[in-house]
Amino acid sequence: MKKLLPLLSVLFLIDFGWGQLGPFSYISPGLQIGYNSNEGIFYGFQTSIGFKVPESIKDNFTETVFIPSICVGFKRSHKKYNERYIDLQTIFFENTTMDDLGPPIGIGIGKNFTKNSSNYRLKGYTWIITCFSVDYELERKSFNYSLIPILPIGYDGI
Repeated sequence: MKKLLPLLSVLFLIDFGWGQLGPFSYISPGLQIGYNSNEGIFYGFQTSIGFKVPESIKDNFTETVFIPSICVGFKRSHKKYNERYIDLQTIFFENTTMDDLGPPIGIGIGKNFTKNSSNYRLKGYTWIITCFSVDYELERKSFNYSLIPILPIGYDGI
């Protein structure tokens, strides 16, 4: 618990400063469990930091909200295989009433880092009750399927 207190303090300070950026900004730490098509089951954690684009696309029929973010994380497979990653991603959804709101869709591109190699990845994700993510590693030609329960901090409204 003593090691966790400095981390929580830093997250609080970052969240406080990040929340001053505008009408919608957030930090989302999350735990991750998933399956890799080559390596099997893995687990890890990640943190995303993002903000709403001030003037998202507006036309006569709809308003689309874009929320770009950066995501950093760590994964460990059951074979004691460690991997770090960083993604640039964006999620978008229609800014409508809660009754008409569909699941938000996100896309991203990132890079994995292991002890002796790196690999690019393409990512797609959605958030309904929890975050569900699918990414494809280009060089390894493998898919990762992940559930990532997150704790959004700093939502200021849309």
